[in-house]
Amino acid sequence: MATTTTLLLLLLVEIISSAAASAHPGYPEPAECGGEAELLVVRREEYGGGRIVDITHAYREDMPGWELKEGLGRFLWLSKSMENGSSVAYFSEMKLPAHSGTHVDAPSHVFQRYFEAGFDVDTLDLDVLNESYEDHRAIAYSTSAMATTVPLLLLFLFLFLCRVLCSAAASAHPGYLETEACGGEADLTVVRREEYDGGRILDITHVYHEYMPSWESDEGLGQFLWLPKSMKNGSLANNSEMKLPTHTGTHVDAPGHVFQHYFEAGFDVDTLDLHVLNGPALLVDVPRDKNITADVMESLHIPTGVRRVLFRTLNTDRQLMSKKEFDTSYVGFMKDGAQWLVDNTDIKLVGVDYLSVAAYDDLIPSHLVFLKSREIILVEALKLDNVKPGIYTLHCLPLRLRGAEGSPIRCILIK
Repeated sequence: MATTTTLLLLLLVEIISSAAASAHPGYPEPAECGGEAELLVVRREEYGGGRIVDITHAYREDMPGWELKEGLGRFLWLSKSMENGSSVAYFSEMKLPAHSGTHVDAPSHVFQRYFEAGFDVDTLDLDVLNESYEDHRAIAYSTSAMATTVPLLLLFLFLFLCRVLCSAAASAHPGYLETEACGGEADLTVVRREEYDGGRILDITHVYHEYMPSWESDEGLGQFLWLPKSMKNGSLANNSEMKLPTHTGTHVDAPGHVFQHYFEAGFDVDTLDLHVLNGPALLVDVPRDKNITADVMESLHIPTGVRRVLFRTLNTDRQLMSKKEFDTSYVGFMKDGAQWLVDNTDIKLVGVDYLSVAAYDDLIPSHLVFLKSREIILVEALKLDNVKPGIYTLHCLPLRLRGAEGSPIRCILIK
């Protein structure tokens, strides 16, 4: 009950805030007289009035790479471009060492037996990676309410002791089986999960694999990961490299995806507003027999003030993201549905459950409606299986790929 009340209060704050500020305060608005204002990109490290601070480095060619004298080098290129007429949209591909820029190490980085057993980054505990100051403050407030006379120093010592005792009872990686007490190592069995911290954190991001669907391909994504340095071959550590289209799996679209002037001006994924990508969100079920039209949008009765909505459709029921072949019959927004959303709601983040927010038959028109104002962020190919409709706290973080019109994105829901 307390969690639901907190989310409703956060939603109320969002409604009040949205009346006073643009969803993208870093983007100059279109001129009121009908013409468009000068396109100037403002890159930021803080969002939401300083409440959200980005501590991730933006990827660039001259950033340092491990034991690379010349830096990272080229990591991004256009596979399809509107400029040369080869495509109706821009599509980038990326190639990066897994340990470039701001990154995380899995146990398999320096232990060959863990590498062979499969303890990769997908086994890391999202509860460890996502613990907010609010969680600690709630505990501190609850404790002080029960015993207001306890000195502050003793209170913090008590909380610290609780933390130590909990650490002694549970691994930081509960998906990893413990080492046997007698000195031998237990059977190395990887447990992959979609829920963490007793179901409080839900991972709604699809795992990357060779057989996941790729845009307009019957063969799936194909090989996207390889091991140029391996402990098995004499290296001191395992170091992977990845190469994949930026619009693969769970990903985000930037305004430059379908507008050439936005692409040339630099409205890439590094300009997206993290305040929009992180906050209260509503998950709704869409009628299963049709695309998302204006009539469907009206029938959903989305309340005024809701700024982030995840639309679960027939795509989830059909498990389309689990099929290798790209399926043109997926459910998406028609142009009139997109226009109805823009004209009649306060939604600034649209999340869908297949590779495109727009129905295949209305692909570009729907994208143009959504991205024209640069106020709406599109998150595509979300994993919404077994998630109940309702209000959650959404956290989505794209890679800071300077110059890219799309990026893989990790999204989680917190109850």
